[in-house]
Order: sequence, then C-alpha cells, then structure tokens
Amino acid sequence: MSKIITFIDPIGRTILAEHVSDDKSFLTVKNPAIIHVQPTPQGQLNVQTIPLYFREFISDKNKNDGTTWKYNKTTIVEGIDIENDTRLLDQYNRLFSAAPEPKDDQKVIKLFDE
Repeated sequence: MSKIITFIDPIGRTILAEHVSDDKSFLTVKNPAIIHVQPTPQGQLNVQTIPLYFREFISDKNKNDGTTWKYNKTTIVEGIDIENDTRLLDQYNRLFSAAPEPKDDQKVIKLFDE
C-alpha cells in the first residue's frame, strides 16, 4: 500500500486516503475514508473510519479494486507530515482489505433487492 495521507475536504470532513498522485491543481487518492469521531456516554471518544464510497455500490467485477478520486487543491486543506496512530491506520487498512467470502452458515445481508 502506498503512503496514507490526511486532508480536510471542502465540507470539513477529515479524510484518510492512499496517495496516488498530485499536480498543481489536483490531488488524486485511492479509497478515501472519513474519520468520524463521536463521544460515548462515558465521555470518551469513539473513532471510526467510514469509506467515502461503499464497495457494495461497485460492480462485482471491480469490487476489490477500490475507487480513485480527484480533489481540487483549491478546495481542500492538506495535512503536512502527519504521522497517524497505528491503530487508526490498522482500522483504515482493514476497511479496504479484500472482503472475506461468507461461510456457508453465515447470512449475507444485501443492500439492494435482486
């Protein structure tokens, strides 16, 4: 996996993503994920990574390829030399690892009617 970068998108979400390339105008990333932080009733913070675009929305032939996105550099704020905690990176990597095949006795939940 290439370098994971952190930036803030045009609507203020903190994004983790695999850096693909960038030029003067655009940052291109693969598999962006939103960092979602929510307080718990105990006063702690629950941190989740949520894919920007769910793999279930992608055709079966491309499901494990991931998605690539171009962000206009004039509308984002790029983090410089951010070293994310390994727990956050592990959560991100698990999110985009290939989906395991369900066992015969496991029920598969479908998002759409067939």
